[in-house]
Amino acid sequence: MTRTKFALLCLGVCLLGIRLPAAVPAQPAPPNFIFISIDDLGYADLGSFGSTINRTPNLDRMAREGLKLTSFYAAPVCSPSRAALLTGSYPKRALPIPHVLFPEYDHGLSPDEVTIAEVLKEKGYRTAIIGKWHLGDQPELLPTRQGFDYWFGLPYSNDMGPAEDGVKSDLGKPLPAVKPGARQQPPLPLLRNEKILKRVLPDDQQALVELLTEESVNFLKSARDQPFFLYLPHAAVHFPLYPGKKFAGRSPQGIYSDWVEEVDWSVGRVLDTVRELGLESRTLVIFTSDNGGTRRGTNNPLRGFKGSTWEGGMRVPTIAWWPGHIPAGTSSDAISGMIDILPTFAALAGAPLPAGRKLDGANLWLLLSGSSTEPVHDSFHYFRGLKLEAVRQGSWKLILADQQLFNLDRDLGETTDVAKDHPEQVKRLLSLAEAMDADLGIDGQGPGCRPLGKVENPKPLINRDGKFREGF
Repeated sequence: MTRTKFALLCLGVCLLGIRLPAAVPAQPAPPNFIFISIDDLGYADLGSFGSTINRTPNLDRMAREGLKLTSFYAAPVCSPSRAALLTGSYPKRALPIPHVLFPEYDHGLSPDEVTIAEVLKEKGYRTAIIGKWHLGDQPELLPTRQGFDYWFGLPYSNDMGPAEDGVKSDLGKPLPAVKPGARQQPPLPLLRNEKILKRVLPDDQQALVELLTEESVNFLKSARDQPFFLYLPHAAVHFPLYPGKKFAGRSPQGIYSDWVEEVDWSVGRVLDTVRELGLESRTLVIFTSDNGGTRRGTNNPLRGFKGSTWEGGMRVPTIAWWPGHIPAGTSSDAISGMIDILPTFAALAGAPLPAGRKLDGANLWLLLSGSSTEPVHDSFHYFRGLKLEAVRQGSWKLILADQQLFNLDRDLGETTDVAKDHPEQVKRLLSLAEAMDADLGIDGQGPGCRPLGKVENPKPLINRDGKFREGF
């Protein structure tokens, strides 16, 4: 077509009032997700959450540039907390166990559960877990069977193994005595996908934070051109304490602070990589702990420690960071928790929630973005294993065993029982517990608990004689 004919055609179109199709606006790319979880980190172990002991400049910067969630709940111990994160359900619903999982158990998170990784994979995400799994160590129960394209890390906690390998004593401490004839746990393995790389020994423990961090950086670089989900659950700062060689002895506060500061370095390395790759405007990063801190850390002003349903056992320091989307330097005391991550990520990715199953979590995006201050949850239930021990609604928390009542807005340390002054609040919270009894049960398994994953003839990944499991 000549230029003259084209010009006449355009003129005719304009005279007739015919509109040519407008260009379709480009759809925004779905965001990337990074979820970083530390093991046994105390509520006040970060400067941004009140620490005057540990030096955490990278996490403090993350808090200045993002949102602090000061009423974010995990579970009292690690396996249930991880189940809640991956399934969007109360731990007891998805992983009804009394405590945590150990090596060679014949059960774990069911392969029938739909994990956050599987939800995101349906939308074209690359998925990786780099770190500790702890939801079943048999082949059928590993993360590579639960929607993760890539895994590098440990199948369970860094203290699970024989004492001779240094997993029952901190860096530089003597090995504990073992009673003659006592059956020890099998050696702790390091895996890449479903291949055992080595038996973890003290030098490996000490190198673990740096190793997981660099694996994470490499994943981010390889996945930069498509949406990705990176789950980075560190084994630090769980006993035994093994800060890296660059950090051991650096803090004047001792070995625990050494490891907290190495974790801070790790987060800084990950966030710097996100910035260097130009991904900060489309990457949501959440940092938290898998349960309350131990007595080695600092939980002030909370009462209690890991393993309990006091606030110090389940309320964990949490930061959400997404420049340009999450207002900088903000904070929220609204009830939120591990159960909310799957619904939030799914909504942002445009992915449907798992069908045919009840979830307990909610989409946090309006809260994270500062678009709404309305509570996401009307109530929260504190499970310790199979037992419901407390219920919270708004600022009121009721301990079920002796019906102690606390107002968390006025008494975050749970020091003063005010049940006698507020019988109507006690009655209301007891009714919430009774309603949950018909679902998950107050003790034992209720009808809402889903089945565990089960295997026959469980075997260790590394035999006690040091031989790797055949075919693995």
